[in-house]
Amino acid sequence: MPGKSFKRILGIGIIIALTSQLYWNAFVNNFRISISVILLPVLILTVGNQIHTRTLCGTTACLVFVFRWCICVLQGIPAGSAVLSVLPGALFYVCYGLLFKLQIRNKHIVQLEGLIAAAFFCDFGSNVFEVCLREFLELKSLPDLDVINQLMVIAAARTVFVAAALLGERQYRALLAKSEHENRYQRLFLMTTGLKTEIYLMHKNSEEIERVMSNAYRLYEQILKLELPGQMQQMGLEIARDVHEIKKDYIRIIQGVEQAIGEEYNEESMSFQDILQILEASTYRLLAGKRLDVRLLFDCRDNFTTREHYTLMAVLKNLVNNAIEAIETKKKSGTIHIIEKREEDRFVFRVLDDGPGISGRHLPNIFKMGYSTKFDERTGNIYRGVGLCGVKNAVEEQFKGSICVKSTMGKGAEFRIEIPAAVLEEP
Repeated sequence: MPGKSFKRILGIGIIIALTSQLYWNAFVNNFRISISVILLPVLILTVGNQIHTRTLCGTTACLVFVFRWCICVLQGIPAGSAVLSVLPGALFYVCYGLLFKLQIRNKHIVQLEGLIAAAFFCDFGSNVFEVCLREFLELKSLPDLDVINQLMVIAAARTVFVAAALLGERQYRALLAKSEHENRYQRLFLMTTGLKTEIYLMHKNSEEIERVMSNAYRLYEQILKLELPGQMQQMGLEIARDVHEIKKDYIRIIQGVEQAIGEEYNEESMSFQDILQILEASTYRLLAGKRLDVRLLFDCRDNFTTREHYTLMAVLKNLVNNAIEAIETKKKSGTIHIIEKREEDRFVFRVLDDGPGISGRHLPNIFKMGYSTKFDERTGNIYRGVGLCGVKNAVEEQFKGSICVKSTMGKGAEFRIEIPAAVLEEP
């Protein structure tokens, strides 16, 4: 951190030294009016926010002095005269730092109004100090009141630019914070959607575990009736107990995940347009990572609000991801079209792609658990094949709807989902 702070101090000092060369002379010989005085408070409050103001301004004064002195010497001005010429301008930054510290005790908590007032008084006070010192060194006198009034006008004008820069910087930070909040909201929603889907499957598996446990106990009872050896009786009892313990642990895990989701994210309902916006943003991030030229087209004809946004997002996300994977296998570009509309008492969702399509041999089996035609070319591992099965379960069991698919080889595939409006739409 000390090394990083030193680099920032040095960087700010160099910037101010260079921009101080953009100036015009006024009032007093060698007195400069430059844009560096606009940049200085902005840099102090942004890049130099973690650095002591007096240290920053002192270092800047030294760099300005050395930089200007070298220029004067290169122009043929005697070294002693060059010192007297550039010293007041360098001490301007020392004075600025002292005045700033007197007015702003803590840069992290000061209000914008206080910063603007401090910028004006630092600018005006430091300029008065420089002019007075320069006049005294050169003419052994002090500046006229008219000069002081003009310095006040210049300080006010430069303060307007400082205020605009600080306000713009704060607005920019607010936009970044809002963007980060929205990204976090989307990531959290997608994570919760995935967990909700997995929990649904876990609940179905817990029913299977219950069935296995019941069968284990019945098997144990049959072993007792048949008076089989005690070792077999003990084994049957242990199997029943083990399955029962597995079921209890499984339920605890489900409850823990559900509780964590409920505490972290408790959005009760969401409009379908918002669902599509999150789906669009997350999908394009995925496409960027895969370097695929896939275009998404959304057609929301009848917007609605639903409490089943997790499951609906999981369904659409699965279908869109499957379309992307299909396009990826044969080519690097394509189009996916998501269409939604209301037809009487039901909502119809269609997901179309122009990928390679699904062969007639595979088409009847794509909704079966464990069935998959996809595999990882790098590892040779076959995908789990639970995506479309989970989609079908969600549509038919949770939404009481229907799903079908049609496809033509070489022209793509279309998934069509119909869900009763009474089940999906929030009253």
